[in-house]
Amino acid sequence: MTDRLPDSPASRTDVDIATGVLVGIHGGSVADAIDELFRTAKQHRVSLFELSRTLITVAEGRDVERSSTVDAVYAVWGSALGRRGADATFGVVTDTAAV
Repeated sequence: MTDRLPDSPASRTDVDIATGVLVGIHGGSVADAIDELFRTAKQHRVSLFELSRTLITVAEGRDVERSSTVDAVYAVWGSALGRRGADATFGVVTDTAAV
């Protein structure tokens, strides 16, 4: 668990933690993990900071609301994190539009 508040704005700290998550997943270098975060944010047209925050949240197994950023995390790293998509049973994804 990190010392960041759940509702605090995503920050550089989140990028650093997400980088560590990717190094743990892939076993690559920090530079490669940072490049992967930047590429993924650009490819999916999402904020780097929000992508980092969401990757951490999913890796922690916490519940997340469905969004384009959550979809990007599951598309790119879902299987590496032991999830098979947005309907994974480990961590619940809710679609607020359907509620």
